[in-house]
Amino acid sequence: MKRFIALVLVVMANFCCAAETELVFNGSFEQAGKSNNAPDGWAVSGDRIVHQQLTFDAGRDGKRCAKLECTAFGGEGPASHAMIAQTSRVAVRHGQWYRLSFWAKGQGIKGSFVDVALTNTWRWENAGLAEAFTVPPKWQRFEFLFQAKDDLPAAASRLQFWFKGTGTLWLDDVSLTESATGQEWFPQIATDGVKNFVPNSSFECGGANWGSYTYGLSGWAGNLYRLEGNADGAVARHGGHSLKIALSPKTQPVFWFDYYEPIRQPVRRVLATNRGWFRVTPKEKLTLSAFMRADSDGVVAQLVAVEAPSRMLRQAVTVGREWKRFEFTFAPRQPFIFIAAGLDLDESKRDAATLWLDAVQLERGDRATDYAPRAAVESFIETAAEGNTFTKPADGATVTVRAFNASDREQTVRGKLAMTDFFDKTAFENQPAVAVPAHSGTSVAVRGVCKGRQGFFRASWAADRRQDAGATLRMAIIEPTPKDAKDSPLAFNHAYPWQFLVKLARQAGIVWWRDWSAKWQTCEPEKGRFDWSVADEQINRVLELNSEVDVMIPFPSALWNSTSDPEKVAKEAGKNSYLKTRLPVAFAPKDFDDFGRFAADVVKHYRVAKPRTVTTYQLLNESVYTSYSLSQRFGYTVDDYIRLVGIAYRAMKAADPKCCVVTGCGANPASVHTREFIEKGGLQFADIFDVHMYDPTVPAETYEETFSKIEELMRAHGGPKPIWMTEWGCYADDDPPSVPWLAGDTSMNRSRWSSERAATEHIVKFTAVTFAHGMRKIFFHAGTCGPINGSDAGGVLFEYGGAPRKMLPGVAALTRLLGVPDECVKKIVRDDLRAYIFRSKGRAVAITWCGENQCRPLALAKSVRAFDIMGNELPASHAALSETPVYLAGNDAESILQSLPR
Repeated sequence: MKRFIALVLVVMANFCCAAETELVFNGSFEQAGKSNNAPDGWAVSGDRIVHQQLTFDAGRDGKRCAKLECTAFGGEGPASHAMIAQTSRVAVRHGQWYRLSFWAKGQGIKGSFVDVALTNTWRWENAGLAEAFTVPPKWQRFEFLFQAKDDLPAAASRLQFWFKGTGTLWLDDVSLTESATGQEWFPQIATDGVKNFVPNSSFECGGANWGSYTYGLSGWAGNLYRLEGNADGAVARHGGHSLKIALSPKTQPVFWFDYYEPIRQPVRRVLATNRGWFRVTPKEKLTLSAFMRADSDGVVAQLVAVEAPSRMLRQAVTVGREWKRFEFTFAPRQPFIFIAAGLDLDESKRDAATLWLDAVQLERGDRATDYAPRAAVESFIETAAEGNTFTKPADGATVTVRAFNASDREQTVRGKLAMTDFFDKTAFENQPAVAVPAHSGTSVAVRGVCKGRQGFFRASWAADRRQDAGATLRMAIIEPTPKDAKDSPLAFNHAYPWQFLVKLARQAGIVWWRDWSAKWQTCEPEKGRFDWSVADEQINRVLELNSEVDVMIPFPSALWNSTSDPEKVAKEAGKNSYLKTRLPVAFAPKDFDDFGRFAADVVKHYRVAKPRTVTTYQLLNESVYTSYSLSQRFGYTVDDYIRLVGIAYRAMKAADPKCCVVTGCGANPASVHTREFIEKGGLQFADIFDVHMYDPTVPAETYEETFSKIEELMRAHGGPKPIWMTEWGCYADDDPPSVPWLAGDTSMNRSRWSSERAATEHIVKFTAVTFAHGMRKIFFHAGTCGPINGSDAGGVLFEYGGAPRKMLPGVAALTRLLGVPDECVKKIVRDDLRAYIFRSKGRAVAITWCGENQCRPLALAKSVRAFDIMGNELPASHAALSETPVYLAGNDAESILQSLPR
């Protein structure tokens, strides 16, 4: 969290240069409107069933402010909200950055959660600002930076603040101005006072500071996500090492994704890329140079510079068998760049080649000068563990300090190796000294780091002032999930595109994956002609890793049997080519029985699948309320969904009575569509009931009422049934690639937590609350990866290279200690203490916590053991409750109850 705050302060420091033309009318709320009872230029907006009033009140400085009070709330539509808005006043320009600031406080608002947005009312589209904030009971200042998506004339604009439910919101000093600076990108590599900007530029310290990048991948799941290449000590142009990139049909990285068109794409272009952003002067000439050689003549390589966020400048060069220096001069438009160089098989027009890369230099000027490393002595830290995740807690971790000395005399590298834990407390310190001969490299391994502990750790290496400091490393020590485990409480919507990430997630306890590749159009492109090969590749690549798959049929029709209306499709899709392709299969099939027949065919095919049998299938995604399937925008209702899945359900059970079928509109648990599905008898066609949530960052306890009502409703209409949440948003990044940073689309961005610790604690608490009311599996959205130096929060558990976020060991501990429980046997809500006691794995397991800034000692019964959120056993004498959840495990619920504070 401290690192994130530091980044925000850097950005805010630049705001002082912003142009201060005020775009909001009467943002101080001092001017009264015609009625003299409310601020001029502002009004309420919402359904007539919502009783709301906008008035004046005392502001934070004793003057006026706006007060929006909602006393009665109802309705389900898009206008179901309490809102204060300014319409037809604010104009913004495409691509320009803006800063919105305001003061706010609230009272009685559910979850204390408020949305703010700038909307184009002509097209009802977001104009670039879509944020949410938790409003406190006392005045607090908020500030958001955003970029306008399009030109927005004042006549089409609405600046809006809103919440859903009763309560009161106070606003003061609302200001919107142009910002002279936009996004800041991180981490930033200093370029002042150095000739060569690039750390570890000749790979003498292995792969430190390097990763890989490519372009031309299909789909939206990401980019290369680790260094694809190895330091070669046998071939070098400078020093003793180079980077070797060898690509062939057997060694090419393979990129996978299951949506929209399933992708299996060997990567034929692999570029070594520096980690971090160089801050440069726009339009100043820079020259990138590198020595390269290949295993044959005529091999094409690329020299690349990428401007934030993704504008690429490149130059192709032809490499031969002998070392040759290549250079590329360019003048970036933006102040943040990174560089890349590597092998391009497509341009080489061959299936295999090997390239060696050495002595990379980025410098100011219009030509390359003699190569020199960034510093005479450089040192970094690394581990040999995949993703820096260690799986033998008794042994701890091994961290290696690597150093290279380019000077003419021996140097001794001294520094401090430190580790902090999940709570950012110091967990380990060491001060190794590395003697490095002239023009040589060496390393020292520090073993047994945090021996006997589990959890998240951040390693930092601070060398003495004569050398550059190496970057920090994210690390984890976990107890791995057994390979024969067949269930898990947490899962993923979409498997990661890289197999190494699926393996890392699997060992941390992610056993289940939701797959989209069994589309009707994909598997039966013409009636009666089946082709399972594409779906089989996607599903089997996960099954082969001892994992389970929820095979979904996401759409209700294929192109050859869809009842799609071209006019409706064109109106809904607009200029969006993806929607033009997807929307036709969102319509119902011409024959509903045909859908049942296809669903049965899917079951027949995968019940005998190898290497593992598929047992679970899902029918359609986010039906009725979105455009994915049977959309209400095209005239469909929940009744249509129930009719279609009913036909399919019966057919699937006829094909395999033991198959498990997941149905439900996949809507928010509080949605009218969720309620209608249950009330209209949909549960008779559900072995598992499906919901989705991308809710704001409010306490997990907030959802107690929501899931209690779902449980009661199911009991009254044929239930209860186990609940799976097959899409859930929960994101955080303590090392954001930019400020501001985005997790994904608007829905995902609502679920951004302030820190990885907060997100991890929420995962555990939310699991406890929802599992107490019938939830049995929660699927994170989504298994995606961003490019190196880019946003990748959507992948939840991992940073670049598979390095863990704090959530990963939190998931591992939750899976090991709780797993998928049989039932919730007791729930304790006493003042601010909460405890949820489950029967799981033949014992009682509780997840328990208390209020903020409290410490309440536990008196552990003889058979009860306490574990922290990372899975470490707590000494009985120090076991206590705080806002961070702990686990209690005992023989029975009674012994756990005796251990709780009174």
